[in-house]
This record gives sequence, C-alpha cells and structure tokens, in this order.
Amino acid sequence: MLSDRELFESLDLDLPDLATVKKAVAEGDTERATQALGAHIRNREALKWLTLASERPQPSKSADDFPDALKLLDHEFTYGFHGAPSYTAQFGETIDWSANPSEGEYKTHLWNESLNRHFHFAKLVDAYWETGDVRFVEGLVRDWLDWIEHNPRPDDSGNSVEWPYGCYAWQTLTTAIRLERSWPVALHKCIDQPAFTDAALCAIAGSYCDQARHLLAWPTGHNWLTEECMGLYTAGVLFPEFKEAENWRKTAIERLHKQLTDEVYPDGAEYELAGGYGNWVVRNMVYLLEYAEMAGRSDEVPDDFKAHTEKMFDYLLAVAMPDGKMPGLNDSGNADVTDLLRIGHELFPHRDDFEYVSTRREKGRVPSFTSRNLPWSGHYVMRTGWNADGLFMLVDSGPYGSAHQHEDKLHFVLFGYGRQLILDPGNYSYDASRWRQYVLTTPGHNTVMVDGMGQRRRGQHETFFWKRPWLGEAPPENDTLWVSESDFDFVRGTYSDGYGKRNDQKARESGRPESDAYELIHAATHTRRVLFLKSDYWLIADTLVPSDNEEHTYDSLFHFDAEEATIDDATRSVATASADAANVTILPMASDRLKLTVVKGEDNPVQGWGNDPWRPVPTAVYSTSGKGTVWMAYAVVPTQADAGSPITSVERIGDDEEALALAVNFADGRKDLIHIAHENKAEKVFGNYASDAEAAVVRLNAAGSEAGRFAVGGTLKNLTD
Repeated sequence: MLSDRELFESLDLDLPDLATVKKAVAEGDTERATQALGAHIRNREALKWLTLASERPQPSKSADDFPDALKLLDHEFTYGFHGAPSYTAQFGETIDWSANPSEGEYKTHLWNESLNRHFHFAKLVDAYWETGDVRFVEGLVRDWLDWIEHNPRPDDSGNSVEWPYGCYAWQTLTTAIRLERSWPVALHKCIDQPAFTDAALCAIAGSYCDQARHLLAWPTGHNWLTEECMGLYTAGVLFPEFKEAENWRKTAIERLHKQLTDEVYPDGAEYELAGGYGNWVVRNMVYLLEYAEMAGRSDEVPDDFKAHTEKMFDYLLAVAMPDGKMPGLNDSGNADVTDLLRIGHELFPHRDDFEYVSTRREKGRVPSFTSRNLPWSGHYVMRTGWNADGLFMLVDSGPYGSAHQHEDKLHFVLFGYGRQLILDPGNYSYDASRWRQYVLTTPGHNTVMVDGMGQRRRGQHETFFWKRPWLGEAPPENDTLWVSESDFDFVRGTYSDGYGKRNDQKARESGRPESDAYELIHAATHTRRVLFLKSDYWLIADTLVPSDNEEHTYDSLFHFDAEEATIDDATRSVATASADAANVTILPMASDRLKLTVVKGEDNPVQGWGNDPWRPVPTAVYSTSGKGTVWMAYAVVPTQADAGSPITSVERIGDDEEALALAVNFADGRKDLIHIAHENKAEKVFGNYASDAEAAVVRLNAAGSEAGRFAVGGTLKNLTD
C-alpha cells in the first residue's frame, strides 16, 4: 500500500487538472490534497469506462432477491469449480485473504484465487444496481479497502507457491484480473455513492499504481501474460495522472504485439492449444483495441496490431462445429465462438464468412472451405459442410501444448446431425483429485493405451510446441499427412513419445500426482489413420508397433456424449441409444482376439465421465494383444434420429502384417474395399485390385460394380482391366 507521500510523488502534478492537488502537496496539507485528488477522480469527465454510474437503472428488486450478495455482506464465500465440490468459508468482520477451505484431494488454489480476484465484487454491484440498497456498496468498499490494507506488495512475483495450496493475493494473473475487470467495473458503476470517499478513491488509485508496478516487473507468458498486459494497460488508461502511466500502456502494447507472433501460431491457434484459454487471449487482444478507442489512444496501438489478430478468428472459424461451438481440447470445455466471430466480423467487415457462422447461417457468406488442416496446432477438421445437420470430426495430431496440456495425441471428437456424438472429457477443477488426473491423462480421451499405460509427454519440453521462428504454412518438422478431396479426407499422425508407468513410490514422495510419479516407457509407436468417406462414415485404423518382441496389450477408447449405449455381441459393435436424436455406432474390424467392455461412471479407476456438466457417460473400451505389429480398425458411423447403422460389418481380408485390407459391408449390398499400408509401400493386392498407396479405396455398388475409387500417395489399379 502506497503511503500518502509515495502516492503524491507518483503523480504528474504538472497536469492542469491536478493544480489543486499540487498546491496542497506543496503546502504540506495531506488532507486537502486527498480531498482534491478524490474529487478529481470522482468528477473527471475526459475519461470514460464501458459502463458508468449514470447509466444505473431505476431499482426494481429487493435485497431478498439477491441471497448470495446478502451472504457476502456477512462475509460468507462459496466457490466451486468444473464439477468438483463447492467449499464455503464464513469470516468474521475481517476477511482472511489467505484462507482456503477446500480440502483433501479436492484442495485447489482456484478457491483462493477467486477470493483475491474479487469475483464477489460483481455480485455486490449487481445487487446494488437492481435494488438501490447502499448496503451492497458499503460492503463492496469495506472489502476493497480491507484487501488494500492487509495485502502489501511482496518482494517477488507472488507466483511461487507450494502445491497444493495455491497462489495468493499478488499472483500476477490474479493481480491483472483485478485491475482489468473486477475493479474498474465496480468503481465506475458505483463511484457516485458516499461510500467512495476521497480517502477510499485515493487508496484505490495508489493500489492501482502499486499493482501496475508489480505487473511491469514480473511478466510471465501464455494467457497469463496476455491478462497481465491488459491489467497493466488498464491501469495506464484509467489513471493517466501517474507519471508511469504512459510506460505502462507502451509496455503492455509491446508485449501483446510480440505475443501475436511468438505465442500465436500462423494457423491462428494460441500455443497452449486449449480453446478456452485461446479465446481469452483473443478477447484480450480485442479489449486492447476497445480500451484504446474508448480512451482516445488508438494512435498508440501499432497499425498492424489488428491485422495480426485476423488469423485467430480464422482458427475459430475453421474449428467451429455446426452448433457454433469449438471442441474443448486440453484444459477447456466446448466453447461457443459465435460471439467472438461476430466481433471478428466487426473488425474485418469483408469477412462475411465470420458473419455466417456468428449468425448461425442467417447472414453472411458460406465459408469457402469445408475440411481444413491446421498443421501448426495439429488440428485437422473434416466436415461435410456448414449446415446445422452437417458431419464434423476434429483429429488432434499436434504438439502437447505450452501449458494446460492433456495426454491426448491422436484423440478425436465427433459431431453429427445436430449434436455432439463423441466427446472430449473437458476440464475439471485444478486439484489433486482422481477426476483431475482423468481429464489430464489418456484414459479420458479417444485414443489408444499401451499395456494399461497412457501417453507421457509431460516433462518432454521438446514436444510442447514447435521451434521458433514460426514461419510459413506448415511446421518444418510436421509428421502428419493430410489429404482432402471432394469425396474423402485423410489424415495420418504418429505418437512415438512414450508411455507413463505409474511409480507409486515417487508419487508418495512428491505428493504431486502430475509431477515425477511416472517412468517413461517407450513400449510402442502408435500410428493412427483417419479416413472420412463423405458423407457416410469414418474409418479409423490404428497401427501399434512395439519396441521389442514381447506381447503387449492395447486399449482403444471411445467416450460417447450420451446417457446409454448398447452392445451387439455378434459384431462387437457399440451404438448410443439416444431417443429422438442422432446417434453413433462403432463397428470394429472382426477379430477373435478383440474384447469389448462398456463402462460408465467408474471411480476406481476413473473412467466413463464427461463435463459441461460433469456426468457419467458410456465409454467403449476395445482391447486386444499380440506380438509384432498389431492393427485395430473401426468404422465410426453417425446416424440420424431413429435410424440404424447402414454398415453391418468390417472384415479383414488377407493376412499381410505390413498392410491392412478391409471390406466394409453395407446392409443394402454395397461394399467398400479399403487398403492401408504401414511402412512398406510396395504394391499389394486386395481383392481384384492392387495399390502401392498409403491408403486406397474402391467403392462398389449393390450390384458389385465399381462406384468410385481413389488412392492417397500412390497408385490404384483394377487387375481385371
């Protein structure tokens, strides 16, 4: 907390509007200087915020309509996160800002961060605006000044904490959120009330200065840095009276501008590869432009700043599902991107494809593409079109992510005929629980486990993101193949970074489930090929190549967005059973070695869960074992409401270990012959055809005549021609 002397020394007292303050300071009259500065802050007209006290509506409700706000007046705080239990703290007259009532495996730093980010300010302000009851403003200012008085600025960043207790009052992200969001909204909506005395306003201004200096001194990275910059910039915009304000704004802009090239890939994805956090970054880039315009300081923003943000909106457009949401990968749930794309259209009026998705097809122009490869993020999108009932799959074959990572390479999500069909587990509270470990690790995703082990890229920093500089359309070391044509899409990706074997001794010693409690085992290399035969179905072919000559087990997972799923014992197929809604069927390649179980809502080990809301979901687990190269293959068939799968079976034809030849059989007599080669691309024969391609498809009609054929990366010929 700045002393009176430090506060007045920090001000540019040569500003004409501060002449009265300057005179009082020169005369040593601190009380009069405080009154003059408080009056200046309260009455200045040159500076506006997004919402002002003058816009407050006439009261229409009573205090009893806001029970949560009334509890806050009594210092009762309750927070809960992403499906985890909620915890309540009841304080006395003074809040313990370091308190954290969460406990056991659910103990989370999020509770303490929420308290110190002053999220409760919004509830008090909203209650006051709707009721006119000044008790809510008095409680707001009481807590505000209490925090300022009892939380002096630390000598370090405030970010170094011991697991699992979390970060406290001066964590840089928490500091920034206060300055950019909680504080200015509350201040400008209630500043005309008597509770905001001259002394209170001076204390708030001094704390803004103190916290801005903290953010200036301790920049981090990722979405944290973006928010830190916005907190710093907001301080420089709201309090230009400080001598350092111009430098705060300049530094914030420079750091944000650099992030647009150093932390946002050329394909527009923020390099954490967690959609919710990426969207936060996009919004903050937009907020900078909005705040600068609001303050009449747009000339301080580089001319190319806005142009650099367009690629981020391009990414959102490319990954938007037919319902306007983007899939929740890494520490994110599915997120509606229509509002962001609306903003994108406002910034770039020529982008009427942004408008098309943001208005849910009511205005604008249909995007010029359907499927799209995003090689920097490693997100490969297959779709039939942009209509509400379109089919959509996103395959993740990218880096681990710079932060908020999940062990999920070669994972996929599926949407079809108006609803999500196969899901990502979403996020969970940042705690030490089994549920948190589930969403972080491979068991929560739609990919393959080896010998009961999940992927283990954590700690392998070279897998986190691509080496800089990030130039061109594709990473120089990209190991994924993508081909897209009018009648098919094909993607091939590989996971070879090892699997994690649980080390219980290390887990006990560390006390941190996600730290060094695993040993890295290079048991096998997993290659996944996903073939979309538009617009019938997807074929997923997994090749598992072990690192030794021993037998290994493999489990392939499919998490359904449904309440129930049924099993066909004859074909070992699984189908969701949602009434009056779209469904999906998984038909595996027939094999005597293949076993199937469907689990739902298991807690030891955790399996069969999804978020938004957190709930049990049926999950198919296909298991097999073998020595040498092992193939697993599945037809993934979306179906419209009350319609069964048109595909009846998937059969292997031939026994070549280096290649996979399949017959996909339809109920109406049609048949697809599919050939996939692994490493040896020598010409192989399947049925009446031969191919040296990585993937080849022959589509036969019910009469057995050829209805179409294509090959990926090679040739395909009919031996009877």
